[in-house]
Amino acid sequence: MLKGIFSKIIYLFYVLIIVAIALEVFLRFFSPVPIRLKGNEVVLPKNQKYTLPNEKFTKLSKKAIHTKNSVGFRGEEWDVNSKRTKIIFIGGSTTECFFIDDNKHWPFLVSKKLGPQFLVNNAGLNGHSTKGHISLLNGYLSELKPDYAFFLIGINDMATTENGGNSFDTKLTEKNFEYYVLQIEEYSRLVNLIHSFYRSYQAFKLGVRDNAEWNLKKQYNQKYLTQDEMNKVLNLHKKAQIHYAESVMTLINICKKNAVKPIFITQPLLFGEGIDPTSGIDLGSYEVYNMSGKQYFQKLEMYNQTLSDLCKEQNIKCIDLAKLLPKDSKYFFDDMHFSDSGCVKVSEIIAENWKN
Repeated sequence: MLKGIFSKIIYLFYVLIIVAIALEVFLRFFSPVPIRLKGNEVVLPKNQKYTLPNEKFTKLSKKAIHTKNSVGFRGEEWDVNSKRTKIIFIGGSTTECFFIDDNKHWPFLVSKKLGPQFLVNNAGLNGHSTKGHISLLNGYLSELKPDYAFFLIGINDMATTENGGNSFDTKLTEKNFEYYVLQIEEYSRLVNLIHSFYRSYQAFKLGVRDNAEWNLKKQYNQKYLTQDEMNKVLNLHKKAQIHYAESVMTLINICKKNAVKPIFITQPLLFGEGIDPTSGIDLGSYEVYNMSGKQYFQKLEMYNQTLSDLCKEQNIKCIDLAKLLPKDSKYFFDDMHFSDSGCVKVSEIIAENWKN
């Protein structure tokens, strides 16, 4: 009996292999996923398309489409030989704008304002800090040859300091399960298709979460960090500024080595001093992550100030978006991520200030 069961398992195994081979051959002739480019250090999710219901969002478009091109970025296909001015926007989730439609994320809107003489791609990757950006540049910059690289940075370095590391930075570079899946995708259309369906399903689940969008309401019994506790937090981040400045300098040097002009952007935050014009809520006293909005912004502002000072010292353009973007909840769907309206406002600020 056991011999019969074992024979059936072997038979099923062979059938699955034959079916997989047949599908692989079929997909190479009739594949919904085009041939992709090969990356170096960072393995990117290339030729992906996500349909996001965004049912729980009121500040984002419903049924948004999020597409990655053959490089793994958002935007039109990259042409290294194009005579157009080529720009890449680099950052974490506030640059990637995962839940925002292809026609509404702020790097796309900047490209529309700049005009057809510019070729623009959004290379934002959720969760990446400057460590992840350095890996991205080392793997792709010399190959893609952009004229400009814009960096919206700070928030994920702040999180890395507090957490002692960043799993998002290593997710696409360390030899973990997803790394090998993405490597296999470079050669297998079937694996790429299956992974594409899986990521679309994961995106769908994210888009229907009840807690995805923040709605500011009057709070009671607010709890903040004591001054002693806050001083410890600030000291931790103060010590991290040396390493952060070194990381930014590495980005600058990689860009210079590849004849790419870097432009930096400070990270905005909804919270800090002031009253939210939309809700009337005091953004400084609002409790966020067991601290006040003012305390929360104090942490991030250290990174913004380090970036601004370093850019001034190196004669590098820095757009202080953290100050230029109004603290208004209509521009954010949570504490830091931009709404559709926020993307419009951000694109206006970037387009107006990048050459001034």
